[in-house]
Amino acid sequence: MVALSNPRTEGALVALAGALAEHRNGRLLAVHVVTVPDQTSLEKAAANRERLDRSSADLLAAAVDDAAAFDAPVETKTVLSHRGIEEVFDAARTNDADAVVMGYGGARFAGGRAEGSLDELSRDLPCDFLVLDGQRLDAGEVLVPTAGGPSSDLSAEVALALRDVSGAEVSLLHVVDEGEAASGREFLADWADGHGLGDVDLRVEAGDVGAAIERVGAGYDLVVVGATERGLLSRVVRGSLASAAIERLDTPVLLAERPSDRSLRERLFGGR
Repeated sequence: MVALSNPRTEGALVALAGALAEHRNGRLLAVHVVTVPDQTSLEKAAANRERLDRSSADLLAAAVDDAAAFDAPVETKTVLSHRGIEEVFDAARTNDADAVVMGYGGARFAGGRAEGSLDELSRDLPCDFLVLDGQRLDAGEVLVPTAGGPSSDLSAEVALALRDVSGAEVSLLHVVDEGEAASGREFLADWADGHGLGDVDLRVEAGDVGAAIERVGAGYDLVVVGATERGLLSRVVRGSLASAAIERLDTPVLLAERPSDRSLRERLFGGR
């Protein structure tokens, strides 16, 4: 499922979602969530439905055109809602989505009630979430930093899809402490083999993780970062990326989070 809210990011999001759908032999559902301000009733918004339908139709028509490049059936849907990102959660559950692709700005859904809606956010993630920070998707050279974990597994799946479907050249990055380069390379080689990426370029860097991703990532067209800390999706909703170093990157960043056994409330506030 791809959640659309901005014509400027539609092409990049559909290109990513289309590659995933084709790689997984799945279908693509493009959803335009029109976030209605709290002070505006849904009835009043519906009265302007003709204008909303026209703009939504244009956005979804562009999505269908862009999705034609991929071997996956496409469906579209428009939703009026006060609830912003919560509506995306509901749509993912209702449509049994395997993954949700959305833009960083769209994840925040300004004008909705995302920041105060912890009841919805406290539930487990309904599926994999991929949040793109950038208005373009150039799948030429893709960097995937990894230290292992479920969200890094998702990053690997994205890299495979972009390589096999879109022709991307993939590199893996593992950051270690000084003096641990040999063990780091052994870990990265094993991880790559286990995720179908044994033939890609492997890079091992020593030092601070964020600084290494910033330094190395500057030479790539896309950096795919898996969640390694609690509350990644919550930080995105509130307008903050995973780290200051990643925020400074000019390279587009794709943030990946895979559901874990812990609830999102536990990831937001820590286990008690």
